[in-house]
Amino acid sequence: MKHATLLAVALSLASAAAHAQEGGGIGIFGAGTGSATIMCRDCTHAGNMGGSTLSMQFAEPVSQHLRVGGTADWWWHERDTWIRGIWDVTAAVYYYPGTWRRGFYVEGGPTYSLILASVNDSDALQRHGWGLAAGIGYDLSPKSWVSFSPYLRYSYAWVGDIYYPIGSGVPFARDWKHEFVSFGLGITLHVRK
Repeated sequence: MKHATLLAVALSLASAAAHAQEGGGIGIFGAGTGSATIMCRDCTHAGNMGGSTLSMQFAEPVSQHLRVGGTADWWWHERDTWIRGIWDVTAAVYYYPGTWRRGFYVEGGPTYSLILASVNDSDALQRHGWGLAAGIGYDLSPKSWVSFSPYLRYSYAWVGDIYYPIGSGVPFARDWKHEFVSFGLGITLHVRK
């Protein structure tokens, strides 16, 4: 089931990228910083922590005010011997209050979230869940073929119980939920017809 979901999400992103290449679409590749809060019971290293982020976004205009596409965001935090990471893939709608040629937009949609939690130097856990994502951004030069786009995104997802070793029934964390905020600067490629 999870492989089919991942395949469907990957195909959606690939389709959005292909449409962007055909004309009228955008592709944003960004990096920045972020803060995540991990909430769980019977777990270690929960709480709020800073980290680094990477982002990719592909979107195609469907009207003067609307684009549809997808966003992939990766947040990670590394300290001593443990790592926490969150990877979100979001099917997003981007709304431009003026028009998409004016720069400012808001975005949102459902997100498929994958968490990575290190157990020791050689083992790590992965678990997935669903959530919601939202954000705002501004294209500093929407009428050129390449521009800079600062953005701010928020994501919340719930994962549930995590067991280690997998299938053992021994809880590593119970009722895992997480949220993260990322702020970054993207390079936007505008493809015109």
